[in-house]
Amino acid sequence: MKIKRLTASFIISAMVIGTVGCSDKIELSNDSYENDSTDQVTEDLSATEEAEENEEIEENEKALEAEEKDNLEDEESDETKEDDTKESDEAQVNEEDDFNDFVEVSFEHVDYPEVDDDKPDYSGIYCSEGFSTTYGYCELIKQEDGSYYCDIFEYRAYTFEGNASYKSDNLLEFKDDYSEGTITIENDSVTVSVNSGGSESEYVYDSQKHEMPEIDEYTGIYTYTTKDDELVTITVGYDDNRVPFVTVEKGEETVSFEHMPSDRGIWILEDELYGNILYASIEDEAWAPDSEVFSFTQNYSGDKYVVINLGGDKPMVYYKTYEPVVMH
Repeated sequence: MKIKRLTASFIISAMVIGTVGCSDKIELSNDSYENDSTDQVTEDLSATEEAEENEEIEENEKALEAEEKDNLEDEESDETKEDDTKESDEAQVNEEDDFNDFVEVSFEHVDYPEVDDDKPDYSGIYCSEGFSTTYGYCELIKQEDGSYYCDIFEYRAYTFEGNASYKSDNLLEFKDDYSEGTITIENDSVTVSVNSGGSESEYVYDSQKHEMPEIDEYTGIYTYTTKDDELVTITVGYDDNRVPFVTVEKGEETVSFEHMPSDRGIWILEDELYGNILYASIEDEAWAPDSEVFSFTQNYSGDKYVVINLGGDKPMVYYKTYEPVVMH
């Protein structure tokens, strides 16, 4: 009986001890798992935080780069705007200089004898084709003695420059060492009959008549000094054959204008803005400018031109030359 109780006690004690031992082992095992799990979570959190921090740094760097790029573009845009503004200002200055820069001048008027003998005046340039003098013309300018300065040109056929005398109304005669002939005037056309070396020819100039400019009011000498202290002298007058001319002397340069439509011309015009003006140009158009001189000059301008305005309180002149631009 005692033996059975001892055996039972031993077994129970062993079970208790075993249970306690197992319990300790289990607790130890749980502690180890918890430590490992915590370390893993800590490592994962650290990696996540590091990744987020790197991502934030990268985003900040990108934002900084974008901001720097925007600032650079703004600076370039500002520089472009400044350049555009500068070019625009320069263009405006050039436009003002080109078309609105009259200068006050000293003017000494020079008188030329009037031509008036109570006979018809046939002065003018008569063309054979269109407005142009390129292929043929007859230029007549009445002189003080009643005769005419005469310049006849027929392309590849005939030329004459000399004096034509008044024979009767509507009829002039001319002669030189090589030929002689008559000029018949009818309204705005002339017919030239020529005998040269026994051969007779006839040339008709009835396409257009260019009147000679009446420059008596403008004849004289105009002077002014440029911003660079350079003296400019403009002379308006008639040569020995009463051909009207304008010359401009500026430094070593001398520019001459005369009235020969399709190559160059001198006109007395009534301008919309400035009233009566003298306008002289070297250009390639056959027709004269209209009543808006500067509009004509801007839309087509010759390479050199002069505008003289005597309608105000003081004589005003504008002289402009263009330098040709060669495109390569």
